[in-house]
Amino acid sequence: MKHILNIEHRHVLFTIPKECRQFFFYDRNLLSKLSVTVNEIFKFTFHNISKKNLRKNKISKYSKKYFTDSDILHYGLISIIHTFGRDLKWNPHIHAIVSLGGFTKNFDFRKMRHFNVDTIAGQWKYHVLKIIQNGEYNDSKIKKKALDTVSKLYREDKRFFFNVGEGNINNTKGIIRYLGRYLARSPIAEYKITEIDDDKVTFFFNDLANNKKKTFITMSAEKFISQILIHLPPKNFKMVNRYGFYSRHISDKLKKAMQPFKKNIVVSKYSFYQRQMYITFGMNPFFCPECKIRMIVWEFYHYLYPPLKKYH
Repeated sequence: MKHILNIEHRHVLFTIPKECRQFFFYDRNLLSKLSVTVNEIFKFTFHNISKKNLRKNKISKYSKKYFTDSDILHYGLISIIHTFGRDLKWNPHIHAIVSLGGFTKNFDFRKMRHFNVDTIAGQWKYHVLKIIQNGEYNDSKIKKKALDTVSKLYREDKRFFFNVGEGNINNTKGIIRYLGRYLARSPIAEYKITEIDDDKVTFFFNDLANNKKKTFITMSAEKFISQILIHLPPKNFKMVNRYGFYSRHISDKLKKAMQPFKKNIVVSKYSFYQRQMYITFGMNPFFCPECKIRMIVWEFYHYLYPPLKKYH
């Protein structure tokens, strides 16, 4: 939380068409390339690469004059990969939280008010098809199917869907809340499972394609378990990736420039358990209700087990 800047951010969702999703299942290594692609797309936008490509007098990328004083070199991006849809089917997509601004080469902060939607959509389509085309598939039939699908979608004037969330995320707590929603998310919430018997499971989801209509699905227990297990990430797979000034390794100059934009978070001296007990019962079990002095832990007690150790 202390690393998140107290500036405006935007949530952007990158999705993949149905006919392309299967190839990310056959070659799971392709999933990690999606996060890299999202970063490249935003880098293209923040670095004003399109304008640089139009320069009559080309300047080397390694020249100090390549970036102007108005270009945003250092932006913040956090991407989260999910592979499940609301109906538990294989549906890889990327949730991205991107800063609406960043720092120039002189470490001055500049705001970014809007993104070019058509440019982002076009780049997303190009990169996804390129990833599928270069996939390493064990079966030659799958490889041929992948190449045919890529060729077909290149010819079609079909836009790959991505969605820019409504409204900005304007403060640190809002960003953390937004991230927490996707970081600790399982393929299905327990409350959505409505019935379980010996060999069948029934659950519901809100169908976005049908105006969020509550839809129930019943399937065998074996299929339900398999639908959950296919979303387990491969070993050492990074579902969360950080780029720009949210990456692990940044320069000391950038750290210094970021400091004024960090919000001081006051950490409570009381534990979560103590705070929840006070909210629920109006008392803190670690303090004497009469003299209000913090008590010493003398013994842990459980009605099923004898005391293991005394503290004094």
